[in-house]
Amino acid sequence: MTKYKLAPRFILNALKVRNETNVTIPSQIYKARSTYRSSLRGPYTEMQHLLKLIQQENYVHWTRRRENSDILRDIFWTHPDCIKLLNTFHFVLICDSTYKTNRYRLPLLEIVGVTSTSLTFSVGFAYLEKERQDNFIWAFEKVRMLFKSESLISKVIVTDRDLAMMNAISVVFPTSIHLLCRFYIEKNVGARCKQYVKKDRQEEVMDLWKKIVYSTSVEEYDHHLQQFEILCADIILFVDYVKDSWLTPYKERFVNVWTNRVMHLGNTTSNRVESAHWRLKNMLQTSFGDLCKSWDAVNMMLKNQICIIQSSFQKTIKDVEHGYNSQFFQNLHHCVSRKCMKLIDKQLERVKIVGTNKTECGCSIRTTHGLPCACELAKLQINGNAIPLDSIHDFWKQLSIAHELEDEESLSDYDFSEELEAMKAYMKTHDIISQRIFKAKVREVVFPHTTSILAPPEKVRTKGAGKKKKEFDTPRDPSYWEYVDASQESAKARQPSQSSQRSARQQSQSSQHSFKTQFPTYIRPYIEDIVDVVADGNCGFRAIAALLGWTEESWALVRSQLDKEIGLHKDVYSNVFDDNVESVRNSLKISKLGAQGKDKWMSLPDLGYVIATLYNVILVSLSRNLNMTFFPLNKSPSKETFGQSLLAIGFVNENHWVQVKLMLNVVY
Repeated sequence: MTKYKLAPRFILNALKVRNETNVTIPSQIYKARSTYRSSLRGPYTEMQHLLKLIQQENYVHWTRRRENSDILRDIFWTHPDCIKLLNTFHFVLICDSTYKTNRYRLPLLEIVGVTSTSLTFSVGFAYLEKERQDNFIWAFEKVRMLFKSESLISKVIVTDRDLAMMNAISVVFPTSIHLLCRFYIEKNVGARCKQYVKKDRQEEVMDLWKKIVYSTSVEEYDHHLQQFEILCADIILFVDYVKDSWLTPYKERFVNVWTNRVMHLGNTTSNRVESAHWRLKNMLQTSFGDLCKSWDAVNMMLKNQICIIQSSFQKTIKDVEHGYNSQFFQNLHHCVSRKCMKLIDKQLERVKIVGTNKTECGCSIRTTHGLPCACELAKLQINGNAIPLDSIHDFWKQLSIAHELEDEESLSDYDFSEELEAMKAYMKTHDIISQRIFKAKVREVVFPHTTSILAPPEKVRTKGAGKKKKEFDTPRDPSYWEYVDASQESAKARQPSQSSQRSARQQSQSSQHSFKTQFPTYIRPYIEDIVDVVADGNCGFRAIAALLGWTEESWALVRSQLDKEIGLHKDVYSNVFDDNVESVRNSLKISKLGAQGKDKWMSLPDLGYVIATLYNVILVSLSRNLNMTFFPLNKSPSKETFGQSLLAIGFVNENHWVQVKLMLNVVY
């Protein structure tokens, strides 16, 4: 029961059911489980036991050590049947890393493929020391070695936007087409949309984004992009993010008009590998196991996976679904997978709309799946012909994993007689110490359980209090967009009590009084209120954004707009800044979110005239020693909206900007 992952409490219940007089207690169950696991390992170290298990199941594996050390750096393993599946269904690979699978906190790179019956199969697993380009290159090189020939190397590889992984793929698989997960991109754009776009416009913006992604022609793509830019003309920061982060560098990797030109078999997201992560973690149950426990979970998962795949092949060969009994499908019965039939059936539904019109059809399924499209099927129906088997790509006809990896012509390549002679010569010409070292290396290859490799040291958790261990503690960490969603939900759900509101009001009054004392005495009577903003180096821009009627979180938009204003009127502002335009513009550009250095703070008087001119306002700056007023350089604020056209900010504590609300209808 321990071997097959039954929890201790269920083992105890099973014993009680078998024998009502049984007086076993939980601690005895735990002790017996520990004794059982120790007996399996015997005198071997963790790595020796792991490699022994791998050898017993005929797994293919590679390891590498840290430089000048016996400590494990990376390890890759895969099942023999996985190699057969890879060489049979080699068109698409989907890759992603997951975490919380072992006590050493090594990230696990999982690579999967897809069968003709639309089931996911695992290609290989790699525990990597770090998620760096060198580690990924090593793992992908091992995957490349699994292909029987160069002609079988995957045509399409799908990943998230992990730059190290992307660079490694371009090195190891330069001829493969690399697609980015469309779901991952949409969620990231959606998270930014929630930050920059007002709630009543978010749905409209995201609908237009989806139209861009699913554009089927370059003209349609350009049209939707132009509409997007017009709709978000007042949200420059969001538009820049979408274009600079996704469309300009990567549009060919996720927009339909380009992805429809490659045979990706419908795999435009990394959802398959995410599901594989979930299945593996269900087997693992805990993130505190060693590598032996990880391998055991992988082994059980793969055996179940291969059994299900073989069953799907047999079901296709033996049975014909009722919906496909017509003569139109007769050539395909028992020859192609059910998934293939379903995809063709969907195209038949489109025949009623597009007919034989090739332009309206688009014919995308022919290039993306290798199947007849709606206009092809319409012509066959008109002529009274059944769907020819030749019109179906060979991928959909593969209904077995019995792929022959042996080739009689290549057996000579694996004749080790020359190497054996060289090894004997080496042993004769070297001293006893060298011979002993050489023999140990050879034994590690032939007898992996004699390895001197050591498991990596456990990483010490240095932050946070100890948490109660859960029965299942392998869930993944939330993604960026999930943090955004959670923060918005929590903000919506928060209902502060009267006492907390009163406390916040008292605190605000206290800070207002302390700030007020930092302004000249003769100005204080005219100050109605002082509103603080977050002190993170963006406080000046936060104050301006809030006074303009936006939220202070729009500070980045203010930075961007001021930079563009200076760029459009360099001649004017070069006189204001004494030819120091580039220095001012550099202070507006940031490379990261969060706290900013002093060189990125809002500085007056340099930016005073830019703010006044861009937003057509009168800007008043108050401080202990210097008070300034800035007017627009080329126009005058409206008299009717004087209250909204007068913005006042204050510089306090010699390092912080705040909002200042001045009394109106006062004769100054």
